[in-house]
Amino acid sequence: MVEALLEASVQPHREYLQANQPGQKLFLALKIRPSAEATRSRPQLAVAFVVDTSGSMREVVTEPTERTGQSVRVDGKDYEVVRGAKSKIDLVIEALQNLLSSPQLQPSDRLAIVKFDDVAEVVQPFTHANEKARLVAAAERLTQYSGGTQMGAGMREGMRLLEREGGSRRLILLTDGQTFDEPLVETVAAQLAQARIPVTAIGVGDEWNDDLLAEITDRTQGKPFHVIPDNQNPQPPSLRASELPQAILGELEHAALEVVTNVTLSVKTVRDVTLERITRVYPTQTEVDRSVQPHPLGNAETGDWTVYILEFTLPTRGPSRIRLAQLGLTYEVPGQGYRGELPPIDVVAEFTTNESLSSRIDPQVMQWVQQRNIEMLVKQAAQEAKSDPAKAAKTLELARNMTVKLGNSAMTQALDRAVGELRSSKTLSLGTQKTLKIGVKTQTLKAEPGSALPSDEEIRKITGA
Repeated sequence: MVEALLEASVQPHREYLQANQPGQKLFLALKIRPSAEATRSRPQLAVAFVVDTSGSMREVVTEPTERTGQSVRVDGKDYEVVRGAKSKIDLVIEALQNLLSSPQLQPSDRLAIVKFDDVAEVVQPFTHANEKARLVAAAERLTQYSGGTQMGAGMREGMRLLEREGGSRRLILLTDGQTFDEPLVETVAAQLAQARIPVTAIGVGDEWNDDLLAEITDRTQGKPFHVIPDNQNPQPPSLRASELPQAILGELEHAALEVVTNVTLSVKTVRDVTLERITRVYPTQTEVDRSVQPHPLGNAETGDWTVYILEFTLPTRGPSRIRLAQLGLTYEVPGQGYRGELPPIDVVAEFTTNESLSSRIDPQVMQWVQQRNIEMLVKQAAQEAKSDPAKAAKTLELARNMTVKLGNSAMTQALDRAVGELRSSKTLSLGTQKTLKIGVKTQTLKAEPGSALPSDEEIRKITGA
């Protein structure tokens, strides 16, 4: 019998549910992690960099050491000529150069570079990482291009290259503007999700479409970043532009730790039990596409659990102990050329008339649920701010209070700044909205036993539990 290379466990927010009560919620934490045996096999990486080379990528985003008083016109816009500063495209090239010097990169790993502006073009097809001179030269050629922003075309070229590769695959997308081919972006994102290729989406500045990039990362179980020019004094959870090379290097390191890939989840429920939602809540937060069967959960890193919250709506039941659902998990370990399947996991609950039992809540699971709901409140506040800034401020204060209970100081500070902005200007700037939307997806914390719990009233109000 082959030892399972993936470990899994489930943890409900209540062991006992109230009998004869309609419309109850059950929140189930599903945790997965590679086994010790799986961690011994680091997969070959295949990473495609899809880079915006439109004219705006020439914009200087770090502090200059000398101003010349001169300017240059690119694609109809004037850009100041300075010395000792770096443009967006300079930082991308620096990031690629840093990757090639990283000890995390193995000679057998493969990298490709695609550019997009008015047209998409493969600057460098997949090449082994030990061919550094060829890859560096390709990265430096990115400065030769300019034009508009056809992001979907660039993603399509990146996917075309990745489809031919094995191992652990990833697409790193970087843009600083609105794309002109959004329908194609959505089509290619769906294809990447179907091919189980996660996308790391990096938006630089305030002009890119945060909803679109969030949709890409959700569908592919990837990760978004928000990068702000250094001279705009960015605050966490946003990144300073000068931190971009290190952030991209960090993504490579995470990819190398993902020794288990293509995890999928099948859920069979009993009559009248409905699976409403699946959310990855740690190490980053994304929504799992329930329309795809089996449900794509993405990859699992070695060294820690990856955690998902499954939200079920339950029918009325008399006092009884019943199986509500059965979970099935499949996965791949590319470093060993292995595909496995775990034995079915039963989700069992007991319905009782004993109120003292049905009132017991697992604090760790409810912390995950609270963390998930912060994103909902941020989205709600962004809509409210358009017509009722006072109401939006109250919604953000509720989200802030939840981050305090969770000990998430980075998001507490970001929400404090957003509330202050609403009160002073009666609106939320595009930059603040992007910071909050990306922050709730990336500034997630591991739930720990013993942290403060929400009251029963808060749980009912926010989750319907």
